[in-house]
Amino acid sequence: MVKGNLRKKIEKEFLYELIVFCASIVAISLLYKNNLLLTLLLIAFWGICLKLWHTKRDFFFFVSGAIIGPVAEIIAIYFGAWHYTNPTQLGIPIWLPLAWGIFTVMIVRIADTFAKFWGIKW
Repeated sequence: MVKGNLRKKIEKEFLYELIVFCASIVAISLLYKNNLLLTLLLIAFWGICLKLWHTKRDFFFFVSGAIIGPVAEIIAIYFGAWHYTNPTQLGIPIWLPLAWGIFTVMIVRIADTFAKFWGIKW
């Protein structure tokens, strides 16, 4: 486990990550019926994420999640595994790729923050 200033920096980083993660979940839960508003809000969240964490690695995780996640969901929807209440294209809402991208980045960043906190090197 780390100590001192580095610990405070890691805790602050974790707090930011947790806020973005939770704010995204709350926004999706409350605004899923308004595709346009939710899409704009998730774009704003992604803009905040880019301001806080703007590494190439984060960008590539975002793009990977934004493509792979929705493709998997489109396939699952096609075969009847589930459906969305308010889809716009191909059975998914327009905001879904943004959500997948943001959550992919947040999962990776939170895992990295835990690793830093416990002194684990990847």
